[in-house]
Amino acid sequence: MIQEISFHEHRDTIARIRREVFTTGLLHEIDEFDEHAHHFALFNPAREITGVIRVLRSDEVPKLELQSESDATDLVFPQDGLIIEVSRGCALKNLTGMPMIQLAMAMQKYAKEQKAAHVVTKTGRKLLPLYQSMGFRVFGRPFYSDWFDDRRTGLMSIPIIYDFVKTARVSSTAATQPLQKDEEEEVLVW
Repeated sequence: MIQEISFHEHRDTIARIRREVFTTGLLHEIDEFDEHAHHFALFNPAREITGVIRVLRSDEVPKLELQSESDATDLVFPQDGLIIEVSRGCALKNLTGMPMIQLAMAMQKYAKEQKAAHVVTKTGRKLLPLYQSMGFRVFGRPFYSDWFDDRRTGLMSIPIIYDFVKTARVSSTAATQPLQKDEEEEVLVW
């Protein structure tokens, strides 16, 4: 079961799960966006939180996390409708039932219920084909994230968008930018 939770009541649990999952790469378990985000939790049958994910809404925050990335200042965001940014999705290891798919489906449902026009997030090179198969497209060049230790790991974040309102907004730069080859394992997930 997935439901929205209070950040203030579950701050320690959210930080603990992020710390356990993002063992290399996440620079801060809690950041300046958490206070303003909607947080959702995946519960097991014993009602223990086993996964978390957060949502930022363009109508509630002055800037989304992706708009605050210092190496991604050239990103062009749609100007029409609500933009939902999904980030910090993680679930404890060794869970059954594909928890990340469950969280992703819950976020799609939330975005539809909120009448979002767009959903944005970032991914790594290895997960990009999965997101593209679900209808996401790249909308900017890969960049080093300020919230992950990308510069040390050499893994770049790729900004992706899903348009509920179908329009042709693919910039020629984003569409033709080649991705750099990287052999290391990625930890970036929703």
